Amino acid sequence: MTTLTATSGRERIVELDLLRGFALFGIILVNVQYMGLPFFKVLTDLHPFTDPASMAGRTFVSIFLEGKFITLFSFLFGFGFWIFVSRAREKGRNAGPLFLRRLLILALIGAAHATLFWAGDILLIYAILGLFLMIFLNRSDKTVKVWMILLPVFQILLFLLVVVLVQWGLAIPEARDEILTTFDEAQDQLEQMAIAAHHAYRSSDWRAMIPVRLQELGFVYQGFIMGGIGIFYLMGVFLAGVFAGRAGWFSHIDEKLPIIQKRIPWLLIYGLTCSIIGYILMKNGNIIIPDWNLGGFLILFVIGTPALTAAYGMMLILAYHRWKSARFWIGLGAAGRMSLTIYLTQTLILTTLFYGYGFGLMGNVAVPGMLLMACTVFAIQMAAAYWWMQRFHMGPFEWLWRAATYGHLPPFRKKET
Repeated sequence: MTTLTATSGRERIVELDLLRGFALFGIILVNVQYMGLPFFKVLTDLHPFTDPASMAGRTFVSIFLEGKFITLFSFLFGFGFWIFVSRAREKGRNAGPLFLRRLLILALIGAAHATLFWAGDILLIYAILGLFLMIFLNRSDKTVKVWMILLPVFQILLFLLVVVLVQWGLAIPEARDEILTTFDEAQDQLEQMAIAAHHAYRSSDWRAMIPVRLQELGFVYQGFIMGGIGIFYLMGVFLAGVFAGRAGWFSHIDEKLPIIQKRIPWLLIYGLTCSIIGYILMKNGNIIIPDWNLGGFLILFVIGTPALTAAYGMMLILAYHRWKSARFWIGLGAAGRMSLTIYLTQTLILTTLFYGYGFGLMGNVAVPGMLLMACTVFAIQMAAAYWWMQRFHMGPFEWLWRAATYGHLPPFRKKET
């Protein structure tokens, strides 16, 4: 029997590693607020930092970062699925059962991460939605392309349906008071949960944090169903990654640089326009009561975020090919090669800094300070990743994940030369 092994370093696409590292940098810049404060405070009007510098930082993150880097990470997940399936078929193996085992291990890691450390975990969602990709194993390129567009459209229609129903109900005098009372009770509940979460995370009792985190998970998963980064949007982005793999978007990139350079300005203009107008609509909307402002925000998010994400990715690729000799790329690429380890250790480091069982900084660091902490942590991670990848074939969590997936222990430490 042919033994299927993990992708070797010689087969890797450098630009993909750089994009993964870049995505992880953007993700930590967004996630740091959700670790430095309870979820309920960041996502509602309960955010405690309203000083000018913090407001500027929050605005910058919302317009330029939020949603963009998780979209890039999700696109790369779909591309990785295509690589995984292609290599399995080259070895004469059935990719389906192998990929299912890979998703099961990822789900276990994600479940532990979400319940024991941080409710904003994306790995469990990836594992669940990854099952959906199996449907497209043998589908045509045309089918993949159609569904990668239809699924985000369905995300929009789903939210607009909720807006229509709520606004229709509010227009009925007999139902208006009851609906508003329900939403007021939901607002009060969020405020109480925010207070409880703040006390739990400020304490040193690790076990007391778990029930609060489970409450946050319910709130987060509501967002995965109804929000901009919803399950249908993510599945569409996964399929975009699959289509990119099939279409050879990352082959012969040198020849595509002139096209990339021409497209960047238009993608930036379009993506930023959608993001800025969407941000204005969101600030005028009501996160508790779905209204037309939030509906407009979600439409602009879904149609604009992929464009801005693509512009960011193309800018990185263009910069890399212009300044290949810069040592910065070595650290960023190393971080991208061990993306699972980097993602998980970001949580371990930041929660230790903010939670009561560590340094207890939650609620004491304003937004600029949190962003600076995120930059510092990622810089350290890049240096550590470079050091690690000089000595090992892959990150520790990648090694465990692949060993469980393939059923044998892959090489870990590099041989000394």
